[in-house]
Amino acid sequence: MPSISDPLHGYIKLGELAENLIDTPQMQRLRWIKQLGLANLVYPGANHTRFEHSLGAFYLASSLADRLKLNEPERAEIQTAALLHDVGHGPFSHATESILFTYLRLNHENVIDLLRNSEVGDVLNDHGLDPRRIQRLIFGETALGQIVNSEIDVDRMDYLIRDAHYTGVAYGVIDYKRLIETMKVCNGQLVIEEGGIHAAESMLISRLLMYPTVYFHHVSRISQSMVKSGIRNLVESGEANPRDLKLMDDLGLVNAMYLAGGYPAEIIERIKLRRLFKRAIYVGQESLDSDFPARERSDRIAEEIAEEANIDPLYVLVDNPRSPHIAEGNVAIKINGEIKTLREVSPLVAIMENAHLAAWRFGVYTTEENRGIVTKAAKRCLNIGKRAIQHTFEEMASNS
Repeated sequence: MPSISDPLHGYIKLGELAENLIDTPQMQRLRWIKQLGLANLVYPGANHTRFEHSLGAFYLASSLADRLKLNEPERAEIQTAALLHDVGHGPFSHATESILFTYLRLNHENVIDLLRNSEVGDVLNDHGLDPRRIQRLIFGETALGQIVNSEIDVDRMDYLIRDAHYTGVAYGVIDYKRLIETMKVCNGQLVIEEGGIHAAESMLISRLLMYPTVYFHHVSRISQSMVKSGIRNLVESGEANPRDLKLMDDLGLVNAMYLAGGYPAEIIERIKLRRLFKRAIYVGQESLDSDFPARERSDRIAEEIAEEANIDPLYVLVDNPRSPHIAEGNVAIKINGEIKTLREVSPLVAIMENAHLAAWRFGVYTTEENRGIVTKAAKRCLNIGKRAIQHTFEEMASNS
C-alpha cells in the first residue's frame, strides 16, 4: 500500500481508490491553490495547499472510520468524501469564493457535476461509488457525512492544526486524537462522549484565537477584498467568464488578471509587490448604527462613499463580513445517556461566542493617497462618530 509523508500526521497510507483519485487533474489542481489564500502576505510560511489539507482530512477520516468500525463500503465512501471535500475550491481558496458565488450561485462544496463528469467521476465509476452519495457526504447530510461536514469534523480538525503549523502561531493546538477516540454514532447522529468535552472546548478556543489572528487578519481581509474587486472588474468588463475563473488555480488567476490589463493587472501587481490598500475605517459592531445589517450591498456602500469622496469607486473597497457564528456550540454531547449540545454543558461556550462577536470588524479600504478623504467620507456616509480604527490587543502589543 503506497503512503505519503505528511509533516503533521506522519505517513498517510493510501489504497488504490485514494491513489487513483489523487492522480486526477482535479485533485492535482489543488497543489496550486494555497490553503490560506493570501495570508502569506502576513505569515510568509503560509504556503501550504488545499492538496495537503485534503490528504490530512483523508487521514483523519480514515482514523475515525477505524474508531467507528465502519464496514468497507462505508469506509471507502467516507474516505472519498474527505479527500474530495475541497476539490470544488476556486483560486486562492476562500478569497474568491464569495465573489464567484454571486455569479454562479455555487459554493465549493457543490461538486456533483465534477463527481459525475470528469476524471474523478471515472474513478468513482470504476470503484462502484455513487456520485450522489459522495455529494451527500460532502454536504454532511447523513450521520457519516457529519465526519466530513459538521460542527466538529475532520476538515476543521486538520485545517486548524495545519494552519497554525505553517503560520507559526501557537493557537492551533487541539487534542484531535482524543476527539476521535470519544466520537460515536448514536441514533443517526455523530456525538462526542462526555470524556471528549475538554477536547471539544480546546477546538473552540483554537478557532476563537485563529480567526482574528490569521483568518481575519486585516492584511488578509484587505488583499482578499482587492482580489474580489479585480475579479468583479474582469467579469463585468467581459474579460473573463466566472465559470472559467472557478476552474483556475492561483497561477491561472494571476495570469488572467495580468493579461486583462487595466485595473485587474494593477490589483494583482499591487498584491505581488505588497503595495496594498490601507484601512480608512476598521470598526466593530458597536461603532455602527443598529440598523446597519439592513443596509445595501457592500459595492453600493462603496459607491456612496466614493461619490462623497469624489474618487473612482474602484479605489474604495467595503468589507462587511457575515456576523460570526460558532457552530461548535451545537456539537452533540452524550452525557449520562442523554444527548445535549456543547453549549448546554460547557460554561466556556457562551464566553467564547461573545468574544468571537467582539472580534468582528467592518472595513473600508483605499489607497494610501486617498486614505484621509475616504475616512472622512465613510464616517459621514456611515454615521460613524467614534474613533475610526480600533486596535485589537495583539495589534497594541505589537506596536508597543
